[in-house]
Amino acid sequence: MVSDFYKRQSVPLLFCCLSVLPVLTFLGEQVSSNNDIETWLPRNCEIRDNYDDFCDTFGRDETILIAFEKPFPDATRLQAASDRLTGLPGVSVCWTRRRIVQSMLSNHVQQDVADDRLVNLLTTPDNDLETMLVSINEHGIAHRGQTVAAVRGQLAYCGMDNAILAGGPIVATQLDHLGSRKRASFLFSLTLVICLVLLRLNIGCWKTSAALMLTNVFCIEMTLTSIWATGYEMNFLMSSLPVMVMVFTTAAAIHFIGHYRHEYPHEDAVGRSLSGVIRPSSFAALTTIIGLVCLAVSDVGPIPAFGVVAAMGTFFSFIIGVFLTPAVLVAVKYTPSSATLTQEQSLQKLAMSIVNRPWRVMVPGLILTAVCAIGLQNLRSLIDPLEFLPEDDQVVQDTRLVARTLTSPTSIEAVVDFGQADTSFVHRLREIRDIEAAVTEVPNVCHALSLADFFPEELSENTLSLSNLASSSGSSAVGGLMADGSRLWRISLRLHNDSPASLKQTVSVLKSRCAELPVTFTGIGPLLENAQVQIFEGFWKSFASAFVLITVVMIFALRSLTAGLVAMIPNLTPILLVFGALGWCDYPIDIGIMMTASIALGLAVDGTFHFLFSYRDARILQSCRYRAVRKALLQTGLPIISSAVISGTGLLALGLSPFRPTMRFGVLMFCLLIAALVGDLILLPAFLAVGARRKRLSLRTPVSEPRTDRVAA
Repeated sequence: MVSDFYKRQSVPLLFCCLSVLPVLTFLGEQVSSNNDIETWLPRNCEIRDNYDDFCDTFGRDETILIAFEKPFPDATRLQAASDRLTGLPGVSVCWTRRRIVQSMLSNHVQQDVADDRLVNLLTTPDNDLETMLVSINEHGIAHRGQTVAAVRGQLAYCGMDNAILAGGPIVATQLDHLGSRKRASFLFSLTLVICLVLLRLNIGCWKTSAALMLTNVFCIEMTLTSIWATGYEMNFLMSSLPVMVMVFTTAAAIHFIGHYRHEYPHEDAVGRSLSGVIRPSSFAALTTIIGLVCLAVSDVGPIPAFGVVAAMGTFFSFIIGVFLTPAVLVAVKYTPSSATLTQEQSLQKLAMSIVNRPWRVMVPGLILTAVCAIGLQNLRSLIDPLEFLPEDDQVVQDTRLVARTLTSPTSIEAVVDFGQADTSFVHRLREIRDIEAAVTEVPNVCHALSLADFFPEELSENTLSLSNLASSSGSSAVGGLMADGSRLWRISLRLHNDSPASLKQTVSVLKSRCAELPVTFTGIGPLLENAQVQIFEGFWKSFASAFVLITVVMIFALRSLTAGLVAMIPNLTPILLVFGALGWCDYPIDIGIMMTASIALGLAVDGTFHFLFSYRDARILQSCRYRAVRKALLQTGLPIISSAVISGTGLLALGLSPFRPTMRFGVLMFCLLIAALVGDLILLPAFLAVGARRKRLSLRTPVSEPRTDRVAA
């Protein structure tokens, strides 16, 4: 018997797991972290290819804008700070506003013209800010956190602690700080405590609960080791994996314990419990894996990698939760307790109300679901790097201050390709100036910068020598604005409003105005605009793929086309309720939210499988399907509720994450799992109870139906 195997091998099996755990922990700690903003943007598309080509040609051009409010530091201190910053290993050059103006003046640009060309880039129209611009080199990009810390240290040394810092490196460094393993360990520890307490309340034994949580840790370390082995990197989304794996493993263990409690004290209680739980748990794990793998259809950042790694974690959760849990129960000599009288009576009342009045249950539920579903047409997407950080974060406040008073952090880059045209340097300068004038007429463009801005208004062939003057003022100034000799020229555009709607409209207007010119628009701005579309398309593609595949699995598992299709209706309920409500509230879909639909669909089917397999077994033993519905509710109701509550509450702990997509992911998953209870324990039984005449059932157990001595909990 299976029970005999676990009686003999439970302790050696658990000892082997404990022996391997330190090795898995060490390997899991070797996983590197990467929260670069570019990694969260779309891939495998023409816009991303153009951006990558732009970076290869002109450099990644990561810059830090340092701003000072009045009273400004004196010019001597600013220059001293600039020199010290330029000497840092990760900095290629630090420009003060005065230094850039001087480079223009040395090229015979008038003072007022030079000052005017930097308005909305390095100075405000009212001269309310003094600024410096720090350009980060390849070493600084590779060691971004150290470089940003060194910049802050030099500013503090120069007595400039009040400096306002903004730019991509600042945001990325803050993301890495908030997403560090140390910060993520708090959420993991909190979830561990929550699951431990809820598990104790569910099974009534601290020793067993602690042992099961140790198996959760083993499963988590297996998942982290798989990340290391496959070469993936940790990021904010990946940091939620330990919590997800923990709640998945706990949910699988709860279902086994529910069956074990029902079979105990049978001689082969473990074997009978495994036989009862293996089918629904296998299909439930399969559907969850399908939901996660379907995230691979998305082109947005690390979401496909998250789906693949989370699918591996789900597989490990199934193995550990179903096959290692019996070893724990046998090793600690767990004696299950029966469901309380209150729990049994509550399930009895629920079963009676559904079986006797299915239409009264179904109609309000379907009407509410239909009303919420109308809100789906209002769904919209949003991706903004600042939205990744907490609202009260100092980096967010500083960046938005710069955006309000100076310029937006989002740029659109125009690349002009002169090809093999045999034109002079001055002719190209004039053409660039004409293009720059055209694009600045777009209402949302507040500033444009090109190499032409370093030259005077009047140009002649004699001014060719000025290119040498510009080069002498700093190679990065020219190298970042012109490439491949003088074939490729760059015009960097800054915007008044970089909201998604304005960004999309601005890019469209720019393309129409330059349709006849050899200009390509790229940069973070177009990537963000494209990401809005990719998030929305990825949301529907991943959900549709998951729904179709899970429906096929459901039909195969139930061996009936009709039963499979009907069973999927209640599983759509949580998706329609929650996402419809988001649409009605005009709440945008971000990276975190877009993943939840596919995952939640796979998890919602978990309870459906357990209920339907129990219902099918009951139907074999008795002819009345209404009594079978009642028996299935009594046998699986509490495990389904316990699993959803523990899983949802564990994921709700992610709501404390400082990374807002992770926070929204956790909160929405909790809402979806709780809403799934409505589909699994109310709508699905009501569907099964509709359609034929029957005798009304009462709370008194009929003589013909043996009373269940123990109800799984």
